[in-house]
Order: sequence, then structure tokens, then C-alpha cells
Amino acid sequence: MRWLSEKQVFKIQHYVLYAIAFFIPLLPGAVPPLIISFGVLSVYNILMGYRRAQMKEVSILLLAFFGLQLIGLLYTNNMAKGWFSIQVQLSLLAFPISFIGFGMLNKFAYKTVLKAFLLGAIVAMVFCLGQSCYKVFVLDYKYFHFLGHRYSVILHQNYFALYLVFAQLILAYLEWPLFNPNRVWRSMSRVFIFLFLSMSILLTGSKIGFIMWSLALVGITIGLLGALKNKLIAVTFLMFMFGLMAVFISVNPFLQKRIMSVIHIAQGDTEVRPSANESTAVRSLVYNSAWELATSQPWYGQGTGDFQDALDAVYEEKSYVKAKERHYNAHNQFLQAWISVGIPGLMLMIGIFTVVFHRAITSREWLFLGFAVLALFISLTESIFNVQAGVVFFSFFAVLFSRRSASE
Repeated sequence: MRWLSEKQVFKIQHYVLYAIAFFIPLLPGAVPPLIISFGVLSVYNILMGYRRAQMKEVSILLLAFFGLQLIGLLYTNNMAKGWFSIQVQLSLLAFPISFIGFGMLNKFAYKTVLKAFLLGAIVAMVFCLGQSCYKVFVLDYKYFHFLGHRYSVILHQNYFALYLVFAQLILAYLEWPLFNPNRVWRSMSRVFIFLFLSMSILLTGSKIGFIMWSLALVGITIGLLGALKNKLIAVTFLMFMFGLMAVFISVNPFLQKRIMSVIHIAQGDTEVRPSANESTAVRSLVYNSAWELATSQPWYGQGTGDFQDALDAVYEEKSYVKAKERHYNAHNQFLQAWISVGIPGLMLMIGIFTVVFHRAITSREWLFLGFAVLALFISLTESIFNVQAGVVFFSFFAVLFSRRSASE
């Protein structure tokens, strides 16, 4: 019995897809049931003969990585942690499977998904700004409630910054070029939104967010140089945005301290003590520990659930107080995969990013390429597959862009 026609299923799936994109930056808890709904409709499509099952390289590699995590449970002692990791990484299974019975993604639907994510990011930004304004101006809290995790109350500030930078790329993609002399008021509204997104990125206090934002600005400026007849507009845009960042940092001692800490540690000017508790210093200790563990362990890794216990043992041996106290993971997806499931995990991670970049370049879709660059940079400082905010974002857009490029 056919409950829904092909056209009805197709229409519902698109609305669910838009909802997923909208809620990723705004209400992450609403995403899992939407993924399940999308997947059920895809299976229904196949069973009813509306669509034939199809899967692209990116989806296959994500499934392979998830399968490797399941294999890692076979030699895991800490099964509770192992199953928790599997639950977090379910998106690696869910999105490839849920898209298996989905039809072609036409240009209108593709742009609507992007608009939904952009709108979700803007609403999330307004909410964060509103709650900070309420705390500071109504409850008379200190100014630093506009900064860091006190500002980014929906998500960890690194992931929130990632979402906002990606939202800027989407805005530039949908409204290219951002500056249109023939449509002044619309251009002004685009610039206004872009500036507010930039301000919000700076308010997160995310160091990797600053780097990704800077890369996005350079990339957009290069594009503007080719799109605009008046090259001075593009150069002025870049200078103004970096000037804005310089002014913002110069009047904010909190951000100054964080940035100077990164510079001093990167240059080796500051000795990092085992008892250090500043975030950049602790990250340095974590990377040192993760590298040492990865290069000295068996080729098959520690196991899906034992990676954290193994890292904690290294922290304790080296008296890294803060890292041990907070149970920090590797804060690098490549090292994290290597420690968890060994060299096969590392090779799969490299393979995933290789295919994503290859797809982005061959499709000549610069937004896809921008996503790939942002995903790579966040993966160097965060274990994105071990946090729902990271794995959902990456899985959704990696599969979506891959399917879109195949449709083209």
C-alpha cells in the first residue's frame, strides 16, 4: 500500500532537509529526529520503487570510518565510553544512509538549504547577542559576558565561529558579488549582515575562528577582484574588515591576552609548564601528548572507547594537571582517529578530505571548496567527529555538496 505518492515524499524530504539546515546552528537537539525522518522517507522511496539506491564516494568513506569505529569496540575495555563515541558519531552513518534514496538536488532546493542554514546562523547570532545585552545592560553583569563561552551559549565558541564563517561564505555565494552599484539598498543590507556576522565571530573569542574568518575574507576579496570592475572596492573591503578586527582587539584586553599567548607559544618565547591552565598552553601539552601516544602505540590504535583513558594516562605521567582534570581529547581529528583506531583510521581521515577536496575542485563549486578548507582547519584544532556539533555539520554538508556536484 502506498501511503504517499512520489511527489509528496519528494516535497516532504525537501522540507525536512531545510529544517535540518536551519536547526544545525540554532537548535542542535532538534536535528537527530529530523535525520531519522529524512532517512525513513528515503527507505520508503526505495521500497516503493520511486528511487534506486545510490551512494557517492564521500558517503562510502564516512560509512567506512564509522564501521572502523565499530571494529574498534572489539578491543575496547571501556565499553561505556566506546558506545558513547558510537552514539556521537552516528551522523557518519545516518547522513550517507538517509541520502541513499533521495532524488536529485536541483538548484532551487540547493540554494534553499543554504538560505535555511544562513537564517539559522543569523537567528542564533541575534539570540546570543540578545542574552548578552540582557545580562550586561539589565542585570548589570560585567562586560565579559559579551565574550567567549558566555556569549556563545548555544554551542562551543569554536564551532559557533565555524558556523558563522560558513554563513558568511553562503551569504557571499547567494548574493555575489556582495557589492552591486545598481542595487544600493540591497547591497547595504548584505554588508550590514556580513558586518554583524564578523562582529559575532570576534565576540566568540575563538582563535581558530579568527583564522578561518581571515581566510574567508582573503578568499572573498580575491573573488571580488575578479568580479568587480572597480578593484578599489575589493581592496577597501579587505582593509576595512581587518581594521575592524584590529580596533576590536585593541580595546579588548581579554582578546589581546589570548592572541598574544598564541604568538608567544608558537614562537617558543614562553616555556609551557605542566601546571599551565591557559587554553593555548594546555593545547600545546595536549598535542605533545597525543603525538607521543599515537607514534608509540600498536598500529591498530587504542580502541574506540580507550583513547581517552590512554591520553589521561599520558597526562598523569607528565603531570599535565589541567589536561588530566578536563579529560581533553586530542583536539585534532587526524591524531584522534590515529589514537582511536590506528593507522587505518588516519588513512581514512586523509582519504575523506582528499575526496572532498577533489570533488570541490573538479565541480568548480567555490562554496564547496570553502567548506572543505574550513572543515580542514577546524579538524586541525578540534576532534570534530567526537563532538556532535562537528560531526553533524561535516557529515551533512559533505554529503550534500557531494550529491549536488553529482547532480550537476
